[in-house]
Amino acid sequence: MDVKSFAHLFRNTADFPLRVSLQENQPSTKPHQHECVELVCVYDGEGTHLAQNGRTALRSGDVFVIPRGFFHAYQVEKKLSLFNVLFLPERLPMPQLDLCQMTGFQELFMPPDGETAYPFFHLDREQLDEILPLLRELLRESRNADPPSRTCRLGFLMVLLCKLTRFYCASRKKDEIIPDGINNVIEYMNKHFREEISVESLPKMSRMSRSSFLRAFRKVTGSTPLQYQLHLRINYACRELQDTGDPVTDIAYRTGFTDSNYFTRAFHKIVGMTPREFRSRL
Repeated sequence: MDVKSFAHLFRNTADFPLRVSLQENQPSTKPHQHECVELVCVYDGEGTHLAQNGRTALRSGDVFVIPRGFFHAYQVEKKLSLFNVLFLPERLPMPQLDLCQMTGFQELFMPPDGETAYPFFHLDREQLDEILPLLRELLRESRNADPPSRTCRLGFLMVLLCKLTRFYCASRKKDEIIPDGINNVIEYMNKHFREEISVESLPKMSRMSRSSFLRAFRKVTGSTPLQYQLHLRINYACRELQDTGDPVTDIAYRTGFTDSNYFTRAFHKIVGMTPREFRSRL
């Protein structure tokens, strides 16, 4: 199986890993993986997407996110046109905590370990017309070598991710509306993720039974409370590694880890490299 590595995908932009492409006539492909997150928006034509969880027919307006390490392929008999946005969230100067507070962002872009399915939803014509100009501007700025282009690309990416998250949430059925108690817990965890959080106290905070809380929390975030907290900590650590020259051990403790060795293992599992390797590539 083909693996499209970070070094290959971002060989000229390793310090700013955001790549946008337009496939006017997407060919059929063999199964392959990416060492990054891949956001796909189909804007014309038809085809079939092949992945670990089965086959999905594609049409204009379909949007899906392929997490890093997931294999996928395209089977095309008619013309299929789509936008690809490849990026590494933790390697870009993104306001991740703000995005994480948006319901559905975790489920879209940060799936739990062991997950074999991934988010797939459909935009109506009005929503697609709102998204396509952003994708075109992202593509245009990707071809622009002027110094402000990175700022423009990051700005368009942030707007794109926010809009897609909102559309994704709106696409859910009414019986999947998120209870206020879950939003309260997520808001609390976003503010106190560096502290010790008792998982047993969270159902009480949500005013739900433990089993109902865990089911609802996973439906919203795509992960358990501990996994959610771990992702928040690693995101914070990425920014500290990027923005400061502090020792890795100090950053580990400041992030909420009491064991720097465990921090390194957890960081490697989520990011794909050690904290020191991550810093050396900045």
